[in-house]
Amino acid sequence: MSLAGIRLKVQKRRRDVTQVNAMQIKLIIAGLFCMICSNILYADYDAADLNKLFTDKKQRARIDATRSGDYTGSDIRQQTRKIKVSGYVTRSDGKSVAWINNKNTLDSPRVGSVKVHQSSIGKNKKVTISVDNKTTKLRPGETWYKETGKIVENR
Repeated sequence: MSLAGIRLKVQKRRRDVTQVNAMQIKLIIAGLFCMICSNILYADYDAADLNKLFTDKKQRARIDATRSGDYTGSDIRQQTRKIKVSGYVTRSDGKSVAWINNKNTLDSPRVGSVKVHQSSIGKNKKVTISVDNKTTKLRPGETWYKETGKIVENR
């Protein structure tokens, strides 16, 4: 055998090995693709979990109303039967803040269904609030029971 013949055999062998390797890689990729597709088709999921991600129009409206303080659902009505003034801060720039039922009036003069009269915060060391057309003035630490009109000092 001549040197040219040996080179020819080596080149042919390299070409055959390269073709086999390429074929093996394609086969592996095809197998992985089939495995992934079958997992997607037969994947287990609980349809009830999807309800946590998606809401209908009524639920979305209720969530938005609750965030903006306009929601008057039963849970907020329960909370506004008694109104507690935790405290207030009067600022020199005129914008004062009150804490009603552990929520503040920084963003809005309303806390749920309770309206805080911003101009009265701190006058005579009291905060004027209104709920359902009933108005009263409370000092920090006092709780007002709307149905009875009774004001109780918390200690």
